[in-house]
Amino acid sequence: MQYSVTFRHMEPSDHIKKYGRDKLSRLEKYLDSVLTADVTLTVDKFRHRAEVVLSSDGLKIKAMEEKDEMYSALDLVIDKLEKQLKRHMEKLKGRKAAPAKRAAGNGGNGQSDGEYDEPDIVAADRTRDLTLSRMDLGEAAELLAHSANPFVVFLDNEDGGLRLLHQSGKEGSLELLRLHG
Repeated sequence: MQYSVTFRHMEPSDHIKKYGRDKLSRLEKYLDSVLTADVTLTVDKFRHRAEVVLSSDGLKIKAMEEKDEMYSALDLVIDKLEKQLKRHMEKLKGRKAAPAKRAAGNGGNGQSDGEYDEPDIVAADRTRDLTLSRMDLGEAAELLAHSANPFVVFLDNEDGGLRLLHQSGKEGSLELLRLHG
C-alpha cells in the first residue's frame, strides 16, 4: 500500500505514525490494486481529528473522526473506512453474481430452483407500516400533497385495485402505478 501522509498543526511521534500505518494495513485485504491513503491529523485545543482519504483505481473513500485522543480518532476513522470498503466489496460481488443468476435461472426471471437471495435493505431501521385505505385518485392526490411521504399506496374505489401514486419530476407531476400480483 502506498501512503501519502499530511500532518497539520502537529508533528506526530514515530509511535503515532507507526500506529496509523499498522491500522491502515488492515484495509489492504479489501482491494487488489495499489491503495493510496492520504492521512491528515489535526489538533485544535482538546480536539484530535483524523481524516483519511483512500484512493484506488477510481474508487475514493473518505472518513473523518474527532475525539479527545488521537489514538481513538485513528481507531474510529479506520473502522469507518473498513465498513465502507466492506459495503463496496459486497456491492461488487452482487453486481458480478446478478448476471450469472439470471443466466442460471428459469427463463431469465431471476429465480433459480425456488431460492431467492436476501434483499439488500438500505435502511432496515426505518421500516414503516402502511395502512391501505380505499379512495379515489383525487383523494390520493390530496393526501400526497399534505403528506411527508413521497408516495401514497391505496386501494382504488373504482375497481379495488392496488395503486401507488408518487411525484415524478421537478414540475410536480404525479405518476399513478397500477400494481398487479
